Amino acid sequence: MHYVDEMDKRPREYVPYRSTLDDRDLVRAAEELHENEDTRESSIAQVREFIAKHPQIVRCRTDPVFLLRFLRYRKFNVTSACATLEDGMAFLMRMRTLYGEEVNTFHPNVQRMMDLDAIVPLGFDRQRRMVILVRVGAMDPKETTALLQMRLGALVINTCLEYERTQVHGTVWIVDCSGMTMAHVGMWGLSEVKMMADSINEVVTMFVKEVHMVKVPRITWMLLDLLLPLLSPKIRDRFKFHRTEEELRSAIDQTILPTTYGGQQSLKQATDNFRDMFEKQSKWFKLEEQFHMDLSISAPGTSGRSTRTQRNEFSGEEAMVGSFRKLTVD
Repeated sequence: MHYVDEMDKRPREYVPYRSTLDDRDLVRAAEELHENEDTRESSIAQVREFIAKHPQIVRCRTDPVFLLRFLRYRKFNVTSACATLEDGMAFLMRMRTLYGEEVNTFHPNVQRMMDLDAIVPLGFDRQRRMVILVRVGAMDPKETTALLQMRLGALVINTCLEYERTQVHGTVWIVDCSGMTMAHVGMWGLSEVKMMADSINEVVTMFVKEVHMVKVPRITWMLLDLLLPLLSPKIRDRFKFHRTEEELRSAIDQTILPTTYGGQQSLKQATDNFRDMFEKQSKWFKLEEQFHMDLSISAPGTSGRSTRTQRNEFSGEEAMVGSFRKLTVD
């Protein structure tokens, strides 16, 4: 089937599912996510029907791997999976309205962010979780914005989610705060902090198993004190703090940690692997630029627009008290 057909909400023929999971992955999916051949096929069919009949959805992927990220994240509760897909598309539409083309994966500013090697998947650990490294100090606050940092994070997340093992086993995040300055903090207004929290809580369909914060300077808490209360208790409880790289090594599989952190692989190898992952999945990102949801049409079961899409989730900073941008930054 030609790729363009996979954006048709009612294709003449749907793409069949071909698993990339091995027996160990399938056992985990069955035990933790309630997935088996029967639930998988019937659930995919129900989500496809939801997309086909949804009056607001105009163009959307219907291939199995894309739909399974929602079903697995919601442990095959089809109603919840459909609601998450709907919310995710509405979130993307609002982002496009507010920020324009810079939201697109292939916008030059977003692609330039990839060259910083600031957010890099390191590979799967012994528990088959994808480990992702964030190097805050690699992002020059004079050359980037909070939006571009979030877009880079979304690019990494969506690349990893195209691999079914990540959907099943989840992720471990390492956030290296060394080199973070007041200028880094100053990029984040309260509206951006809320946007990131809403995205983590409601839009990102990725299991976050652990978040390891390393070398956290005092100024970082200016952001964390706002962000953490906005996160779900489950995610918040998975944050761990390490004062040194030695403490980090005791908590992370050292075979995939970069040598700069006392591990066994080079950061260059990890970044090369990520670029290869991205290139292999780039066809999907090009298609996703065609995603469209018409929010001017009434949502199903409502007399007007849905409450979720009607909310101004990204209210301007003028509607909120204070902003880090108003701090004096040296």
